[in-house]
Amino acid sequence: MTATERRQAIRAILNVRDSVRVVELSERLHVSEVTIRKDIVILEEQGYLQRTHGAVVPAERFDPRFSLSARKDANTGSKAAIAAGAREILHHGETVYIDSGSTCAAFASTIAEMELRVVTNSLDVLTLLADRASISLMALGGSYRHDAGSFIGPWTNLTLAQVQVDHAFLGASGVSLEGRFSAQNSIEAEVKRHAIASARTVVVLVDRRKIGVQAFSVFAEPQEIGVLVTDADEEECRRFESFGIHVIHVKG
Repeated sequence: MTATERRQAIRAILNVRDSVRVVELSERLHVSEVTIRKDIVILEEQGYLQRTHGAVVPAERFDPRFSLSARKDANTGSKAAIAAGAREILHHGETVYIDSGSTCAAFASTIAEMELRVVTNSLDVLTLLADRASISLMALGGSYRHDAGSFIGPWTNLTLAQVQVDHAFLGASGVSLEGRFSAQNSIEAEVKRHAIASARTVVVLVDRRKIGVQAFSVFAEPQEIGVLVTDADEEECRRFESFGIHVIHVKG
């Protein structure tokens, strides 16, 4: 078994287990604990798991529907409408954080002609804005997560802790009907929490498919979110407004 195959096996085990001990992985995969620990370090850097004392836990529940390519091709009309709605919040000269994800990338494409300072952990956003002279672009370093096209981890969080932005534009994998905002991955959720702490206003961009969904890792409660831009139905929008969130309702 190659190192790549071994790491895929570890991910597969964690997709059906809440926790697995290092010694068990060593026995099941027929390699030393030293080798397993090296695999674990790499998988943690890539955002697939988190270490605990003598064991590992999943950072996410893997679902191929949430792959980067699948997200880019889904619900493009709604994403364009949400991006346009979010664009109306901005003013020239402001500093913003833009999250990873396909809806945030759609939003980034609408601001290319503005004069802004943009902080981001998204490779797509960096690519979209790299040649725009009016955009002062700050890339967050960290471990690159291929599945999401984002940089994550301690380096990313350390940088975010040292900046202040006017608005943080975040994506979400789910928004429960109780107003809890969640991500597929707990390490990406941690990056979002650092972005929230760095922002004067937090803006979440989600299409109607995410409403009523509880993803793996909660990153915000309703009182932490200033603005929600969505194409959800009017009843759902009123529900979120009752939590004190300003809702920008768009037609997808």
